[in-house]
Amino acid sequence: MQIHFLSKEKISVQPTKLVEILIQSNGYTNFHENIVKNNIEYSDQKTHEISNGGFIDFNQHLYENINEMNSISTGIYLEKSLITFRIFIWGAKGEGFEIFKHVLRGEEINNLKTIEDLKEYIYIHINELEQGIIKTYGEDTNKAFEQFGLAIESRKLPLQSILQYLSIENNIKDFK
Repeated sequence: MQIHFLSKEKISVQPTKLVEILIQSNGYTNFHENIVKNNIEYSDQKTHEISNGGFIDFNQHLYENINEMNSISTGIYLEKSLITFRIFIWGAKGEGFEIFKHVLRGEEINNLKTIEDLKEYIYIHINELEQGIIKTYGEDTNKAFEQFGLAIESRKLPLQSILQYLSIENNIKDFK
C-alpha cells in the first residue's frame, strides 16, 4: 500500500471573508466587485491570504530536535489583483521559500464554489507534487521524501523534474 504524506485530510482550509467572496464570484471582475461591496481593505502592494492549505510536515525522524522537520505549505493568495496558488517548502530550521506559483484563470475561479472545492483544488495539485517527488527520486514514499528533504537542506532541488508532474503551469510570467 502506498503511503501518502500529502493526503487530503492534512489540508485545512479556514473559512475567511476572502474565501466567501471567492466562492461567490464568477471570474476576476466579479471577484473584485465583491471585494469592494464587502468593504475589504485591499492593496496591490500587499499579498493577502485567501486560503491557507496548512503545513504538511515530514522527515522529523531525520533530526535530533523534535521541533525540526521539513514541511510543504500551500495556499491561495490575492496579489497584484491576481489570485494565485502557491507552494512553499520549508527546511528543518524553519527557513522557507516558494517553489511554485500559478495564477488562477477565470474558469478556475468559477469552479471554486465551496470550501470543499478549494480543498480539492489544493489537494489535486499537492498530490501531483507528491507523485513528482516519488517519480523523480524513484524510491518508495519514505525514501523519496527523505531525499527531497536532504535536497531542501542542501538547496539542490531537482525542481524541473518534480514540478513537471503538476497539471497546472507556473504561469506568473504570463501576467507580468
